[in-house]
Amino acid sequence: MRLTVRFLVLILLLLSGLSGCSSIGSAMKASPSLANATGFADIPMPYLEERYVNGQSRFMDVNGYHIHYRDQGKGDTIILLHGIFSALQTWDGWVDELSRTHRVITLDMPGYGMTGAPENPDDFDEANIVNTFAKFVERLDLDTFTLAGNSLGGFVAASYAAQYANRVDRLVLLDPFGYPQDTPWILSLGTSFPIQFLGQYVQPPVIITMTLRWAYGDPRRMKEKDVRRYVQMSQRPGARPIYMKTLEMVEERAENNAPLPFYRITAPTLLMWGEDDDWVPVDLAQRWLDDLPNVRLVTYPGVGHIPMEEVPEDTLKDLERFLSQGLDPFPGTLAEARHSMDDEAHSGG
Repeated sequence: MRLTVRFLVLILLLLSGLSGCSSIGSAMKASPSLANATGFADIPMPYLEERYVNGQSRFMDVNGYHIHYRDQGKGDTIILLHGIFSALQTWDGWVDELSRTHRVITLDMPGYGMTGAPENPDDFDEANIVNTFAKFVERLDLDTFTLAGNSLGGFVAASYAAQYANRVDRLVLLDPFGYPQDTPWILSLGTSFPIQFLGQYVQPPVIITMTLRWAYGDPRRMKEKDVRRYVQMSQRPGARPIYMKTLEMVEERAENNAPLPFYRITAPTLLMWGEDDDWVPVDLAQRWLDDLPNVRLVTYPGVGHIPMEEVPEDTLKDLERFLSQGLDPFPGTLAEARHSMDDEAHSGG
């Protein structure tokens, strides 16, 4: 055990050196105590509830989860699904404006945010997440709706749209995960022993802040409130084992060459992709363009893996264009999407 702890310290020193002082400083600011800054301590639920549950929050019990969600605005319904290690606040840059014309439902996905782990953490896997979301939708008593998802939330959204094609009238996928790919080295490190074992008990927030910096195309766009949320949600009671299971789940999916059912999606689909995404590279957009029958693509130069968080105004503008005009304004190939964004940038649009 002593050797294992020494190995962890060595890894932390290496990561700290790679990430620089900014990640360390951000991690310290986001940690409510020194014990939290080391990554050993949980943050008590009352502390998190005070900061991340508000008057618009609702809860629904599904499949052993206490799902935290918000239901705002009136009009046609759109549901927004965040990615791994995130929470519903990742959509804050969209919700206020979008809820003027739509009913907007955001939720902390199973395993994350204030929803947290299931009663039996062994139940947590891809099928469980998709099934839980499907039951959540059933309980909302929706006929049809627009569905959007980022990263792993994009995979869940696409899986749901393929299985329940009659329910989803429009689909938006932002840097969606799902097809086989090479994963970042830090993910492979996180699934190796002894990191996988130690991660059940300690996850230093500097790793969280460093990972978030890598997820952004331009880390200068990171907001302090978002950094704080990522760090503090990683120290919610029960989060560490689920986060480690997530790394295993993502690695297994990235190595899985079995055919995916996304060809069954009938909803018009808009792909949004950050061109500087190091986690799910933009070249993978071609797989989605090849498999989905009715799809277009828009890309964002200099933007990383979480475009609605990094450039909310630009992505919201394209979402609203899609909702009002359909797919016609958007390119049909990866090359056209890149060329289109270059032309828009040069024209000052």
